[in-house]
Amino acid sequence: MSGFHISSWLEQHLSVNKNSIVSVLVSLVGAFFCSAAGATQHLTLPTDIFEKERARYLEVEKKLQTYSTRSVQHLDNDIHELANYPLYPYLLRLKLERTMSLKTKRDVEQFLNDFSGQPVSYGVRYKWLNYLAKNNFRDTFLASYRPGMGARLTCIALNYRLKEGEDEKVILPEVDALWLNGQSQPDECDPLFAKWKKAGLMTSEMVIKRIEIAAKEGNRGIISYLKRQLPREQQYLADAWLSVTRDASRVSKSALFPLKSTAHEAEVIVWAIKKLAWRNPDLAAKVFTRYHAKNVFSKAQLHDMKRAIALSYTLDRLPQADHWLELADVDGASEDVKFWHISHLLRKKQWQQVIDVIDNAPDELRREESYRYWKARALEALGQTMQATVLYKALAQERHYYGFMASAQIGEIPSLAHAPAPRDTAAIASVAKTPATMRAVEFFRLDRATEARREWFYLLSHLPESKVTDAGILAYEWGLYDQAITSFAQSGYWDDVERRFPLAFSDVFSEKSQAYSISKSLAMAIARRESSFRSDAISSVGATGLMQLMPGTAQYVAKRKVSRNTLFKVDDNVEYGVQYLRYLMDKLNNNPVLVSASYNAGWRKVLEWLPENDALPVDIWIENIPYKETRAYVKAVMAYQHIYDQQLGGEDNIFPQLTQDVIPSVDAVSTHPVTGLIQLAPR
Repeated sequence: MSGFHISSWLEQHLSVNKNSIVSVLVSLVGAFFCSAAGATQHLTLPTDIFEKERARYLEVEKKLQTYSTRSVQHLDNDIHELANYPLYPYLLRLKLERTMSLKTKRDVEQFLNDFSGQPVSYGVRYKWLNYLAKNNFRDTFLASYRPGMGARLTCIALNYRLKEGEDEKVILPEVDALWLNGQSQPDECDPLFAKWKKAGLMTSEMVIKRIEIAAKEGNRGIISYLKRQLPREQQYLADAWLSVTRDASRVSKSALFPLKSTAHEAEVIVWAIKKLAWRNPDLAAKVFTRYHAKNVFSKAQLHDMKRAIALSYTLDRLPQADHWLELADVDGASEDVKFWHISHLLRKKQWQQVIDVIDNAPDELRREESYRYWKARALEALGQTMQATVLYKALAQERHYYGFMASAQIGEIPSLAHAPAPRDTAAIASVAKTPATMRAVEFFRLDRATEARREWFYLLSHLPESKVTDAGILAYEWGLYDQAITSFAQSGYWDDVERRFPLAFSDVFSEKSQAYSISKSLAMAIARRESSFRSDAISSVGATGLMQLMPGTAQYVAKRKVSRNTLFKVDDNVEYGVQYLRYLMDKLNNNPVLVSASYNAGWRKVLEWLPENDALPVDIWIENIPYKETRAYVKAVMAYQHIYDQQLGGEDNIFPQLTQDVIPSVDAVSTHPVTGLIQLAPR
């Protein structure tokens, strides 16, 4: 099997995964959107003291949403009778939005002042400014405007300031930032751009910069317009961008680059070579060599192009990788170049070279867990067992994937080093009474998860640092597991393993795992990594619920139609998620590493990543997974599985298996003659 080709978008997935397992936690929760489709999570919220007020809130809310504008104006008494209810500000907002006019100016300004920065105020100023602009209330608009409100409102504000007689010399330099944008700007900006141009600020340099930005953002349409703003002798630069954005291989045409404006032409060449490298690294290397000889590139540009060419050869498993990695892995290069240099040498089992590359890395990199682990592995492979053991023992004290692997290498049980956060009853009670907490609780009771989590994030951002851990304990005790995980990540209290890895929905996972003969710890590790146990999570691509299933995947394993609302239900989501794990296990010979990689990237893609000739040790294969996201995912799931094995009181430990197993080569793949399933030869 020849080296597989990587499409150009893979570029963004290749950065080195230098984060430890624990630090990956911080980014998990923010990756999801919320849905209010049915309460599915059993919460143990505090005693409900607002039942009557909540019912009344819903009545008044409905009136504010459905009554005529005239009738809404007479609901003040209904609103104010709920002044002590946590969600009272949201009723004030609703009324303001329904009655917004110059007559309510004082009310709007008071609201924006009283609730500045709070979630209830999000978007209100934007709506108010749009209303004022629509009605040309210039003075009030300028008094209410704040920077950072978007291009349209910014242009309106600048135009108003000019009409108010403010000096053009003060206003027009602010147009630069609006101009240097790769997309077409709103019509409201046109008069401003005209004055800016008339004042001589639309220089050729500014036009060329915008062409470069537009080209890199893929907005070719605007380049033809911008070309006409350039002097004739510089219009060839726009033509060069148009040519290479249509087909990056056109960078090889010398006629496009007469080197009359070297710095600007170099921008085009560099961009095109980086794109071309992922499709045709040989041609990219040829063009690079041609122009490198003419000294047209900066040091930073050289790093960028060498990186793209080297990584393309590496990921395509081509022999030129050795040469280009040596060229690219120099001082000033991106960290992922060194990562892939080491990974490439690992795949070839060139252990002394691995040590040499690690020893030449900057001090901060050499201290990272991955570098320490691979130096130990290389020393062990070279027979320097005592030195390797010293490194392994130090790593084995740390709670992450490499620490667990190091433990297994020396036959020790990985340490979780669990140290529960102290429970300060008074401090936790204080957090529970915070207005933002109370608003979050009410929204959870109303099954409005988006608003609830927005309030919780606001709470975390405004709590004293010393109280964020208290918020995490509170969320854990209320069953808000994703909020607990987020809170502990923000506070940096990593050692409370039980609260950071909660046994959420344990009964459901037990039932479904037993039904499909899947490790409960693996299923929980997947859910922990996928959604932090958020039953209403939806990813940007539509993966839904606790185990982040695509509806199509659920339908495939269920052999029937499955709605998205069904996937918000914990029982159903875990059923289909575990069933899908069973499907992958059957397909991939019960290999947990390949299964976890397939759960993230798809099994077809994972089969492309199998070794070409000889089997590879598991840890080396994981380190050579092309996608950064999948690489981190597999390491996290393996570590989480061990943590859940310990949490569940079992004696299982997957890591000794990982140190002994290999990932079979593509030659070991066969298709079952009856089922058609892809199968791997036994390990």
